[in-house]
Amino acid sequence: MKAIQYLLLGLISALGLLSCYNEDDLTPSDDENIYNGEYTLPQGNHDYDADIVDMFKKYETMFLYKYNPLDIYYNFGSEKYLNGIYNEEKDSTISGMFDVPSKEVWVGEQLKLIKELWLGFYPDDFLKKHLPLKVYMVDSVFSATSGKGIPMQNLKENILTWSGTDYMLVTYGSERIQHMTSYEKYVYKVLLNVEFMKGLILPVPSEFAAVSNYKIFDNVANKSKIYENGFLGWGNSNTPQDDWMTYVTEIICTPYKDLVSETGDCNYLNPSKDTKGLIRKKYDMITKYFQTVYEVDLQKIGDYLAE
Repeated sequence: MKAIQYLLLGLISALGLLSCYNEDDLTPSDDENIYNGEYTLPQGNHDYDADIVDMFKKYETMFLYKYNPLDIYYNFGSEKYLNGIYNEEKDSTISGMFDVPSKEVWVGEQLKLIKELWLGFYPDDFLKKHLPLKVYMVDSVFSATSGKGIPMQNLKENILTWSGTDYMLVTYGSERIQHMTSYEKYVYKVLLNVEFMKGLILPVPSEFAAVSNYKIFDNVANKSKIYENGFLGWGNSNTPQDDWMTYVTEIICTPYKDLVSETGDCNYLNPSKDTKGLIRKKYDMITKYFQTVYEVDLQKIGDYLAE
């Protein structure tokens, strides 16, 4: 994944969209300061800055609590900035995205949180290969509609994490981290890991792809037969790659006790839903594969903090 990100950024640079990018800047340095384009580590002299520098040397990823907001909002697909605007003179909001930077006194706790709920589930080799080039650490991000008043008065949606071409964004960089409930931490854990995983291009074993017949999606009349054919959904499993990622996502989102429950929408492993055992076969295949090849326990992620 990281090699692909380097390639993408190299192509963007060649097109003149990112002329200051230099791939050599990404090599861990023994110098006091580490440079990557406009960003330099350390960004301050807090105790946690040494940890951020060590994390860069380990993963080749910059964890940034000081950043240019336009780097967050730029959409490479549409080549438009997604940020909203607040006109103080008119006291009015123009729709778009708004960010609240992390409070530096809380960044150390924010680092501990993402290590607990995200990074800690993966071995260092996996993270070095698959982490994005940058992780922006903010307190919050939200979208707002156009209207009278400040952006928060026109709140549309709070966003806990999201990602772009070469980065991922994480939140909770303020005193509100102290007041997270167990449920809020559980939800944040799910979103962090799903957002991370959905950006990865991981090979699908041929054995997994051979379990189910994907031709059933050619006829909508087969929609009622998805579970007996080993699929977890109709609109998100049409190809082996989509099917694979649907399983990864559902395992990360669902504690094992719910997967095997007699009731519930996500009791995919219960024989009442998995009538032919194909879901269990693919579940066992994918969890074993991740443990063997990547040393990642997907179900451990799903079970963590589940009540």
